[in-house]
Amino acid sequence: MSNKIYDFLTNPKTVKISTIAAFITVFSALIIGYIIAAFFGTQGYNMIDNYISDMGSIKYTPFPYMRTIANVGSGPLFLPITFYMKKQLASSEDQNISRGRLFLGNIGFATMLVIFLGMVCTGIITEDVSMLIHIIIAITAISAGWISILSYSILIFKYQTEIHKNVGLYGLISLPTILILVIIGFPSRIFYEWVYLLSFYFWLILCARNLLIS
Repeated sequence: MSNKIYDFLTNPKTVKISTIAAFITVFSALIIGYIIAAFFGTQGYNMIDNYISDMGSIKYTPFPYMRTIANVGSGPLFLPITFYMKKQLASSEDQNISRGRLFLGNIGFATMLVIFLGMVCTGIITEDVSMLIHIIIAITAISAGWISILSYSILIFKYQTEIHKNVGLYGLISLPTILILVIIGFPSRIFYEWVYLLSFYFWLILCARNLLIS
């Protein structure tokens, strides 16, 4: 990546605008898509019985494109905050950075890239295109999300950063809590895919807010 592109991506103004646009895009598309599927679909779409990906299938909604809009539209817009977090939390250009912090930052950065690349891919390769490929990519992205939150949360909680340590603590507590609830399975295991997605976005919002306002 050229220095000009990197500088543009990590410019605070670019990061702020793109991150806000990303969240507006993804939340608007999810809400609209959910309403269409729940009230106009023929299968009674709901958070208890249906995966998020079902919103992108003609089987569950008369307009299965909102999931594609959410993923393909927001995925690239999340790239600036992805690069900015790595730059601010674990820059390889910092000569005084510890190996542990750099390692956690590299893992968090790489897996976050996988998340948003996976989002774009699942938005293009929907359930109707190929169920098997869609599931593989979705599981990969979800797993990357867990690793990214865990890596960055450990970094934030352990080292002094611009992000409040409570954000790191939230990440460290929310992941095992969701896992326990998945094992319990009430009201359904599918429901916690939604919980996980919203928890990830909330964690990212907290990170972005701390980095861009501090």
